[in-house]
Amino acid sequence: MLLKSIELYGFKSFADRSVVEFTDGICAVLGPNGCGKSNIVDAIKWVLGEQGTRSLRAENMEDVIFNGTDNRKAVSVAEITLILQNDDGVLPLDVPEISVRRRLYRSGESEYLINNSSVKLKELRELFYDTGIGKSSYSIMEQGKIDQILSNKPEERRAVFEEAAMITRYKVRGKEAERKLERTEDNMRQVEGILGEVRRSYDSLKKQAEKTTRYRELRSRMFEIERDIALIRLRSCLEDRDKRTAQLETRTAERDAVRGRIDAINESLENNLDLVNTMESRLMDGQKRLYGLELEKNNRDNQIRMLAERISDIQQKSARDVARKAALEERLETLTREIERKEDQQREFTQQISELDGNIASFKQSIDQAAERIGSNAASIKHSNAEIDGCEREDEAVQEELRVVTDDIVEELDRKLRESGYSSRDRDELEDAISTALSRLSLQLEGKSALIHDAAALQDSDRERTQQVFDTTAATLETALSEVRRVIELFARYRDVTPAFLDEFLAPEGIITRKRRMDERVQQLRRTIRQAREEIARRTDENQSLQSRIDDYRRTLEELRVNLARMRAQLSALQNDIQRSSQERANTGTAIEEVEAHLAEEKRRVEETRIRIAELTVKRSQLEENEQTLKRELNELEEGINSINADLIRTERALKAMMEDLGKTQTQVERLQVAAAETNAEIRNIYDNFRERHSQELSEHESRAFELGGTSVKHLRDRLAQVREQERTLGSVNLMAPEEFAEVKERYDFLFGQLDDLKRAKADLIRVTAEIRHESAELFTQTYERIRKNFHTMFRRLFGGGRAELKLIEPEDVLESGIDILVQPPGKKLENIALLSGGERALTAVALLFATYMVKPSPFCLLDEIDAALDESNVGRFVNMLFEFAQSSQFIIITHNKKTIAAATTLIGITMEEPGVSKVVSVRVDNREKEPVGATS
Repeated sequence: MLLKSIELYGFKSFADRSVVEFTDGICAVLGPNGCGKSNIVDAIKWVLGEQGTRSLRAENMEDVIFNGTDNRKAVSVAEITLILQNDDGVLPLDVPEISVRRRLYRSGESEYLINNSSVKLKELRELFYDTGIGKSSYSIMEQGKIDQILSNKPEERRAVFEEAAMITRYKVRGKEAERKLERTEDNMRQVEGILGEVRRSYDSLKKQAEKTTRYRELRSRMFEIERDIALIRLRSCLEDRDKRTAQLETRTAERDAVRGRIDAINESLENNLDLVNTMESRLMDGQKRLYGLELEKNNRDNQIRMLAERISDIQQKSARDVARKAALEERLETLTREIERKEDQQREFTQQISELDGNIASFKQSIDQAAERIGSNAASIKHSNAEIDGCEREDEAVQEELRVVTDDIVEELDRKLRESGYSSRDRDELEDAISTALSRLSLQLEGKSALIHDAAALQDSDRERTQQVFDTTAATLETALSEVRRVIELFARYRDVTPAFLDEFLAPEGIITRKRRMDERVQQLRRTIRQAREEIARRTDENQSLQSRIDDYRRTLEELRVNLARMRAQLSALQNDIQRSSQERANTGTAIEEVEAHLAEEKRRVEETRIRIAELTVKRSQLEENEQTLKRELNELEEGINSINADLIRTERALKAMMEDLGKTQTQVERLQVAAAETNAEIRNIYDNFRERHSQELSEHESRAFELGGTSVKHLRDRLAQVREQERTLGSVNLMAPEEFAEVKERYDFLFGQLDDLKRAKADLIRVTAEIRHESAELFTQTYERIRKNFHTMFRRLFGGGRAELKLIEPEDVLESGIDILVQPPGKKLENIALLSGGERALTAVALLFATYMVKPSPFCLLDEIDAALDESNVGRFVNMLFEFAQSSQFIIITHNKKTIAAATTLIGITMEEPGVSKVVSVRVDNREKEPVGATS
C-alpha cells in the first residue's frame, strides 16, 4: 500500500485547495519555521479520526478551520482527503485505490467518507485495524510521540507494541464483549423481577382457560403445525452448524502448525543474529577509520570546489567590471558632449536676457518721460483754472462797479432832466428802459458768474463740460454788452434834444467814460477766458495721448518681464543640469579608476587561488590512495556480513509470509467462529420463539423432525392458515380467559427462557472474553519478544555499540503491563532512558521504531523533525536506516537537516508567500541514484 497524495482545503493555514503528491521511497517536507509543515502531519492524524484537540495543537476542534487573515476571509469548512494505493490488498476493500475524506463545518457538523460513501468514525477506524496506520499508531512519529514512547510512564508505550502485534482488533472486540456482559447482567436482573410478577397471576388464569376445549384443540393443531415449521428450520440450522464446525477444526489445526514452524524459524534467526553482531562490530571499527579518511578527502574536495568557485566568481566579477568600465567611458563621452551643448545654450540665454533687460530699461524711461509730461500738463491746467478764478473775481467786481455807475447815471440824469424841463412821462420811459436793461444785465451776470466758478472747480476729466460753461459765459457777456449798448443808444437818441448837462456825462472823466472802460475790461476778460479754455483743451488732449501711450508701454513691459522670468528660469535649470552633469562626469571618472584597481586586484587573487588548488589536489590524491586500501579491506568484511544478512532477509521473508498466512488463517478462524455464533444464535432464536409462543421446549419434539421427511414449510403454513380460519369460524367464544392464560403462560415461559438464555449468553461472553485475552496475550508476547531482540540490534547499529533492553513491568499480566526501556550507550552504564540526552533519546526512539518495523512494517510512516536533536554522525546512521527500510515502506519526513534532505527522492516545499497562508511546492529528484550516507561521508 502507498500514500499517493493528500488534498487540503481550509485546514489551518492551507486556505486554498492544495494537493501534496507523495512517491515511494523517502519524501522530505521542507520549509522555514512557522510556514505550516507540521500542519500536514496534523491533517493526516485528523483525517484518520483524531478527536483530541491537544494532539492537533488547537484549543477546540473549530480552530482547525482556516480563520482568515488581514487580506483573506475565513472559510466555513475544513476538508482533508487521503488517496491510498491498495494494489496489494492490505486494506479489506477490493479496489486498487481508496480515498479517505473528513469534513468539518463551523456549525460543528462532521462527516467521514470512504470512496465518497459516508461512514461512521468506528467504521473508518476498523478499516485501518492491525495495519500500523492510525491516528496514534507508530506510523506517525513526532516529537510528542517520542516523549510518549520515552516517557516515565511505561504503560503509555504499549500502544506501539499492541499495534505491531495486531491485537488492536482483539482489544476492541474484548471491550465490546465486556460491555455486552454488563448489559446481559442488567437484563438478567430485570427478567427476574418481571418473572416474579407474572408468576402471581399464572395460577388464577389457568382454571379459566380449561373452559374452551374446542379452542384448545385448534390451538393444539396450530401448535403442531408451528412446531413442525420450527423443527424443519432447526434441522437446516443444525446441518449448517455441523458443517462450519468441521471447517473451524480444520483451520484451527492449520493455524497451530504454522505457529510451530514460526517458532523454529525464530530460533534460527537468533543464532544468525549473534554471528552478524560480531562481524558488524569489526566492520564498525573499519568504517570509523574510513569515515575519517572520507571526511578529510571531502574536506579537500570542498576546499578545491570552493576555490574553483571563487576563481569563477572573480572571473565573472572581472567580466562585469570590464563591461562596467566600457559603459562608464561611453557615459563619460556622452556627458562631455552634453555639457558642451548646454554651455552653448547658456550663453545664448544670457545674451537674450541682456537684450530683454535693455528693452525693459528703455520702456521704463519712456514711461517716466510721459509721466513727467503729464505732470507738467496738470500744472498748466491748474494754472489756467487759477486764472479763470481770478477772472471771475474781477468780473464780480466789475459788475458791482457797473451797478453803482448805473445808479449814479440814472439819478444824475433824472435830476438833470427835471432841471431841463423834461416831462415826467419821458423820464419814466427812459428810466424804465434803463432799469429794464440794467436788471437783465445784472441777473445774467450773477448766473454766469456762478457757472464760471463751477467750471473752475471741474477736473481734467470733465473737459467737455468745462468748455460748455465757458461758451455759456461768453454768450452771457455778449448779451450784457448788448444791453449796455442799448442803454447807450437811448442816451444817444436824447443827445440832440438833451440839455448841455449831458456833456458832463460824456467827458473823459465823466460817468459814461468810466462805463466805456468797463466795457473794454469785459472784452479783455472774455479773451483771457477763451485763451485759458483753449490751453486746457490742448493740455487735456495731450494727457490722454500720453496716458494711452503709457498703457501700451506698461503692457509691453509686462510681456517683457514675463519673458525675462521664463528665460531666467530656463537659464537656472540649465545651470543646474550643467552642474549635475559635471558632477556625474567627475564621479564617472572616479568610478573608472576604481574599476581598474579592482581588475588588477582580482587578477592577483586568481593567481594565488590557482596555486592553492594545485597544492590541495596533491594532498587529495594521497588521501584517495589510503581510502582505496581501507575500502578493499572493508569490502571483504561486508561481503561476509551481506551473505549472512541475505540469509537473514530470506529467513525473515519466509517468516513474514508465514506470519501473513497465520494472520489470514486466524482471520478465517474468526470468521468461522462468528458464523458459528450466528448459527447458534439463530438456533437459540428458534428455541426462544417456540418457547415464547407455546411455552414448551422445542427440544422435546426433536424426534419429530425425522418423521417430517421432505415436508415443505409452505405446505405447513397453508395448513396453519386453514386451522386459523376454522378458529375464526367458531363465532363468539369466551376466548379472553384462555388467551390471557396462554399469554401469561407464554410470557412466563418466555421470560424463564430469556433468563436461561441470558445465563448461557453470560457464560459464552465470559468464555469469549477469556479466549480473546488468551489470543491477545499470545500474539503480544511473540511480537514483544521479536521487537525486544530487534531493538537491541537496531540500538547497536545506530549507536555504534552499547546495549538496549525492553522489560515488562508485570510479566504475569502481559496485556496490561507497562514496558520499561533500559539502554546503555557506548562508554556509559546501563541506565533508564530518563537520564539520556535529547539526541540519545531521539536516537533510542528511532531504534525502537525500526525494530517495530522489522516485525510489522507500516505501509507508510510520517516522521516530524525527529532528526532535529541528532548530530551529523547520528543523522548519517539514521539516513542509512531510512534507505534500508524505504525498500518496503514509504517514508515522509519533515526536516531541516541537509543530509536527510539529500537522501530524499522527492522534495516538498511549504512556503508562506502570503502571511498566514501556506503554499505547496513539490520537486521530484529525477533519476538521481541515492546512496547511504555512510558510503559517501
